[in-house]
Amino acid sequence: MAAQMSTAASHRKLSWIALATVLFAGCGSTGSSGGAGGRGSPAGGDGGSHAAGGSMTAAGGQPSAGAAGQGTPAVGTGGLPGTGGSRGGAGGGPGTSSGGATAGSSGVTSGGNAGRGAGGTGGSATSSHCAARPGLVFCDSFEADAPGAPPAPWTVTQTTAGQVAIDGTNPAASGRHSVHVAPTDNDYDTFLNLHDTSVLPVAGGKLYVRFYIRLAAGMTAKHNTLVRGDLSAAPGTGNNLLFGEDNQMILESISGDAQAAMSNQNFYSDGKIGASAPAGVWTCIELLLDHAAPAIDVWVNDVEVPDLHRTDWKIDAYDLLRFGFEKYAGPASDIWYDDVAIGTQKIGCN
Repeated sequence: MAAQMSTAASHRKLSWIALATVLFAGCGSTGSSGGAGGRGSPAGGDGGSHAAGGSMTAAGGQPSAGAAGQGTPAVGTGGLPGTGGSRGGAGGGPGTSSGGATAGSSGVTSGGNAGRGAGGTGGSATSSHCAARPGLVFCDSFEADAPGAPPAPWTVTQTTAGQVAIDGTNPAASGRHSVHVAPTDNDYDTFLNLHDTSVLPVAGGKLYVRFYIRLAAGMTAKHNTLVRGDLSAAPGTGNNLLFGEDNQMILESISGDAQAAMSNQNFYSDGKIGASAPAGVWTCIELLLDHAAPAIDVWVNDVEVPDLHRTDWKIDAYDLLRFGFEKYAGPASDIWYDDVAIGTQKIGCN
């Protein structure tokens, strides 16, 4: 926290005229009437219990054995929405539990589609934002999570309880649930944090991060951070990533202001606002953070932003990602995140 406060102090002294930023969006899950499981890795893992053995296509693992019938590797019939299972497995054929509303004995979730589930209510399974794809190692649609505090592997940083919470009321990027971040102008940072050694750092050092973001008030002309990449042992130091907003557009920086770029680097000449996240709509943002090359690249709604492509900055092998609001100049605004995905190849928005 001392490192974070040091970082905050330095950023409060920024010359805002030297900076600028934009924003983002996330993952869903596939299946039929069975509830989508939450987050996880499509590679390996254990199946959790799959309640209310409804029809839920699995991308891997074994089908659940419901009390009303044995699941088979074919699309099942009927059933009520079920709760999310645990980590999805890789490989194997699609499996569902057949019929009935009784709990299966060893339910499965689709690898990558539903990912890590820790119980919670069944949700919509109509989105493909978290569908299995090459290189995907983690995706969370938050559909398996009940409204309230986000469950493991997520943690939160907040000043007041409830400032970072699963939201089942406002429109999500997919399904019914997203994560609501509600900072105030008195808060320094309000974040949803991911530090899971089974996910981060990624093998090979080529990290893709895809998420959906919705802003209540759009991007501000002042400088603030929305996503941070850090080393958990020393956050706020080294080649840490700050991805946020300034001059009503996306701004990225590594290790402070000396290495910063806006989505329109000609802004101070032409006055045009570059790529950003507008108010009230879901925006899909994907980052490439290549520790080995090194390289940074950014896509907004699957369109590359050339002015944010850098190959001259060092990138750390981040094992801590934070999604939320770090205030430098404010004002604070409500933010929603959904369908957060991590991979070793480009993920895409669909």
